[in-house]
Amino acid sequence: MPPGFPLAVSRSEATRSSVWSEPNGQEGGSVISDRIRAIDSLINSSFLNPGGEGLAHLFKDLKERPKVDSPEQLLEILDKSAIGACVVSIMEPAHSEWVGEAHRRYPKKILPAMIVDPLNGMDEVRKVVNYHEDYGVRCLRMPPFRSSLPPTDRVYWPFYVKAIELDMAVSMNAGMPGPRRPGWVQNPIHYDEVAFHFPELHLIMTHCGQPWIDEAISTIAHWDNVYMSCTSVAPKYWREDFVQFINTRGKEKMMFGTEYPTIPWARARDEVEALGLRPQVAPLFFAENAKRAYRWEADTG
Repeated sequence: MPPGFPLAVSRSEATRSSVWSEPNGQEGGSVISDRIRAIDSLINSSFLNPGGEGLAHLFKDLKERPKVDSPEQLLEILDKSAIGACVVSIMEPAHSEWVGEAHRRYPKKILPAMIVDPLNGMDEVRKVVNYHEDYGVRCLRMPPFRSSLPPTDRVYWPFYVKAIELDMAVSMNAGMPGPRRPGWVQNPIHYDEVAFHFPELHLIMTHCGQPWIDEAISTIAHWDNVYMSCTSVAPKYWREDFVQFINTRGKEKMMFGTEYPTIPWARARDEVEALGLRPQVAPLFFAENAKRAYRWEADTG
């Protein structure tokens, strides 16, 4: 493991003061002095070898994202944007030891997730169990575009069952995929049926649901066990009704996230803070909802 950088995160958990207080300084590019401490509800481990995501047509500066060498460096960078904890998805087997070790060292700050290939059947189910035991994985990532099958397909069901058995969340993309693959499989309406059949499953949509915003909002509002990690779409592009849902009926369901390296952390914080989230909603959005969705006693201090 490469040596880390010193980590200075001595601030109190959750909030030092409101992000809507009168600004008197600069932080991360915005005129805000004190910020609510956040959880990034999804980061990809591709920061370990950046530039290979195949999404340059959407994120022009993606190849410029810096490599992160150690858990300490990751936490130090996050701290600059007032992010105190994160969920890191293992994107390839070579990253598993790094993420697992990061979790062992910082169990309340780094929570492992893993990419799952449901087409691999029982071998993949056994892999899930192994990663849960060996690396502390607490969330299964199954983007439907990868298999070209909707979330209602029977190939996913053994993983829903296993996630319930192991008390893990399931995270799946909702909305048009970044890679140029058919998008219909990620229409959020599919999660309506999944939530019906698996009411004990903590089901987390990602990617904001575009262009099916109405379907995403309706499904999240309809089921107690469905959440949204607001990743991969820069907040300045979120539709007005999407922001209104965060502020009202969806206030206990919607979560801050980037899926870095797609969205830089400083940009995400600055653009969310420009949306005008209600003071009583912001702590939920930035941290508390993620703790509940992942069943994780995270420390954002």
